Formats: sequence, C-alpha cells, structure tokens
Amino acid sequence: MKILIITFTSGNNPGTLMQGLGVQTAMQKMYPNAQIDFLKFPDFKSNLGASFEVRDKNSSLWQTFRQKAASAYRLMKYNKLRKQLMTFTPAIDLFKYSKEDEAVLEQYDLVVIGSDTILEEAYGKDGKVGMNWMPLNVKKVYFAASASPANFEPKEDLKRVAGDAVFIGLRDNLTINFLVNKLGIAKERIVKQPDPSYFLDIKDFKLSRKLAAKFKSGKKYALYDFNSNFPLRKELADAIRSVGYTVVATAYNPYADICLDTIDAFEWAGVFPLIDVIVTERFHDSVFGLRNGKPVIAIDWDPNRFSKGGDSKTLRILEDYGMEKMHFNLCDKTDVSPVIECLKNIETLYDKHLVAEKNAEIQKNIYDILEMIKRKLG
Repeated sequence: MKILIITFTSGNNPGTLMQGLGVQTAMQKMYPNAQIDFLKFPDFKSNLGASFEVRDKNSSLWQTFRQKAASAYRLMKYNKLRKQLMTFTPAIDLFKYSKEDEAVLEQYDLVVIGSDTILEEAYGKDGKVGMNWMPLNVKKVYFAASASPANFEPKEDLKRVAGDAVFIGLRDNLTINFLVNKLGIAKERIVKQPDPSYFLDIKDFKLSRKLAAKFKSGKKYALYDFNSNFPLRKELADAIRSVGYTVVATAYNPYADICLDTIDAFEWAGVFPLIDVIVTERFHDSVFGLRNGKPVIAIDWDPNRFSKGGDSKTLRILEDYGMEKMHFNLCDKTDVSPVIECLKNIETLYDKHLVAEKNAEIQKNIYDILEMIKRKLG
C-alpha cells in the first residue's frame, strides 16, 4: 500500500514537525507495511509572509544577527531529523500543478490530508482548487485537518471536493463550523479529531543534561514563545518576571532569561516537564504544555492568525480542556495586566484534574478514530 501525507513539514517550527510525525505514526499503526511518503511543496504560509523569524524593529543589528544565526543552526538540526525520519516526493506546487504532477499523486492508494492548518488556503491564482484539499479522483481522508483562521470565501466546487473524502476528521470547532456553514457538509459526517502529535509519547523526549541544568530547584519558570514582531514582547516578558518567574524562550528572544534557541523539535518537547507555566501564541506549545499537565495562557495578537470574529486554534485547544478563560486577544491592545492577573491566580484558575481527565480521554479517542477510519476505508 502506498500512502501520501499532505501536511506542513518544512522550516524549524517544532509543532509543524511533530504533527507531521504524528500523522506518520498513526498511519504506521494502521498499515505497518505501507510505503508512506510526504508531499514536498512550497510552504504557502511563507509565501503569505507568515514566519517566526521576522525581525523585531526594536532589535539591534547584533540581536538580529544572533536571531538569524540561531535560526539557521536550528534549521540544520530540523533538516537532519526530517532526513532521518521522513521520505518525500519530488516538489509539487499545491496551487500551480501540472498534469504530470497529477499523475504522480494518482499513483497513491490513499492520500491523507492534515494535520495543521493545511486547509488555510483553497485556491490558486488561476482559481483551481489546491492540492491541499485534493481535488483529484483519489481515495482521501482529512486527518485532524484545520482551515484556521478560515478567512477565505469558498466556491461551490470546494463542497464537492471536501464531500468526496472517505473520512472527514477536523482538528477544531472553527474548521468544523466552516465546513458545515460555508461548504454545507453534513455535521454528522465530521469527526472532531485531536492533533496527531498526541500519537507521540511525550516521555520519549528529553532535554540534554547540559541544558536541563539551567533549571534550578526552587525557581519558577515560564515558557514564553512569541513571534519577534509581537508589539508587547518586552513589556509582557518584564511583567511575567515581575511576578516571580524566570522567562524561558525556545527561539532567540533578547527579553528572555534563558534562550534555548539551538534545540531541535525533540529537545523542544523535552522542555515542558521543566516548566511551571506556558505563556504563548503557539498552538503546539499549548498542546504539549497541556499534555504535560502544565497551565497554559494562550494569547492571540496577530489578525492573520485568528478569524474575523476572533476565533482561533489556540482558543479552541483551551476550550477543549475547559480552560478558555486562560485565552486572551491582545490585538491592538497595550494593557497586559489581564494576562498577569491570570498568571498571579493560576493555581485557582487552572484545574489539573480536569486536564488530566481530558488527556486520558484524548488518548483513548485517537485510537478509536483510527479504527473508525480503517472501517471506512474497507
């Protein structure tokens, strides 16, 4: 059996790599003898300008150089992991594809679309439906796929394309609402499916002893990951520090006390057991924080990363755990005091027993869904 996975895998974003490995792990559990390939394609998010490595306008030239150097080194480590763990097709543009490209994709017995926000865009400049939705007549499943923030207007042809899927597993309520309300997909056809990184065992990931030694007993540590052009990056870091936390970043951040800016995705996943609280804009920081039983304060601020109505994947993951009161939107705001009040009252607001119960429920659910998919595929 030949399986093709279409999801984001490039760059040095740890969540991107981990969700891709999660999809592969799930397919290996379903079909242990299958040939599993990832589609190599230009990252359309990069083309839209989305990046964790944009320059902070307040940074010095030295800080910018330091950020770029750390990012380049980290990318080499990520590329090494990809080479070791993944097999890729020749490159095909999702939105500018040829008949020859179609023939390559039609050779696969199953196309798995997702996870991550792979459905975020739908059309190329010529109006054709992108291969990320898979308009070809091939057997396909949407696997914990997301269209967040779903800020595009679909056409009638997208309903047909989505409706042809053997299984529709979607990662968040935002995407479910989009397919139901915008595409007219029957809600009973859709299964809400946890992020595939839940298939990875968090106990397998460790930070090196040298880096773990930076964390001292008796101190409180806040993981603090934000894009470098977040307008309140310095102010919020200072405010977190002022209430007794040591600020830790997993990419270069001149306002952090500890910068783990050369670690790969597996080392990144090993940071969470050492952290007391996570304050982040990132979805997979939230996922791995919650999986490790740690409180997460998730913040949206970039209008390109939440819907026109304020909905977002970070809000939805906290909602899944009953922790939506720990989500904030700071777009066009300058007051960080609500976030700090939440942090100061974290022991009251955070329900570790509720989170533990949800984690156990998800672990059972992900394997039940695999059985469901296998039955549908026949």
